[in-house]
Amino acid sequence: MNKVFCRKRFLISFILTGYLILFNTACGLDTFYVIDAPYRVYHAPEYDELEYTPTENYFEFETEDHEYDGIKFIGTEVYYKIYKSDSELYSAVNVLCDIANNEETSYNAPTKLIDTYKYVPLLAAGHTGENILLPATGSNQRVYIRLSNIGEEYLARILVNNNNIFGDANIVIPVRNITNHYSFNFKELPSDQLPQEDSTSNPDYNYSGSSDGEYLYVAMFAVAVAQDNTYARIYSNILYLGSVAIKIQ
Repeated sequence: MNKVFCRKRFLISFILTGYLILFNTACGLDTFYVIDAPYRVYHAPEYDELEYTPTENYFEFETEDHEYDGIKFIGTEVYYKIYKSDSELYSAVNVLCDIANNEETSYNAPTKLIDTYKYVPLLAAGHTGENILLPATGSNQRVYIRLSNIGEEYLARILVNNNNIFGDANIVIPVRNITNHYSFNFKELPSDQLPQEDSTSNPDYNYSGSSDGEYLYVAMFAVAVAQDNTYARIYSNILYLGSVAIKIQ
């Protein structure tokens, strides 16, 4: 299997640089805003290591919450993409990491993530109508995400500061950003609820390349989000959170 090597140098780049945002002001002058990207990753799994350590199949990072002059910080999103082929995941993630790590191109990383590679925001079951996955709180938040169940001991869930996301009394699981909001528990789902080779109904699925028929692969990135007075979203640079292999049979 291929292996993604971008994590260590990627972390360093976020300590040194933010992402410059450019938009036109009412007076016709260009204004730049710097939105600080999250950079602390406590646990970033790699898809090709999980066959031997399935309990490591989770993501954990810290948000970077700040107030800014002239714009409103609204929180942090987690973007994901499902891949049929681990080679396709490897290729896309390495290109995105290279763009984000380069000071001359990092301003374009969110556009590449969202518009070119078609990553979409992760959703939380029961809260799919929320404006943002991790709303601003005025202080950094430690976020734990497990996409799929492994046995009865390790269950899919989203935790924020060791509590269920949005203060929910019950476990809140991550779900796909598609019409029916299916979970990532692929092994437990009927075949018609698995990612389908249809870009219209399954925009979160890259079905290019070959598959071993046993796993699907998911890569995730975090990005901080602000908005201007027109409610247009402004994005930070992107933070690679890792990737996992999820059994489908």
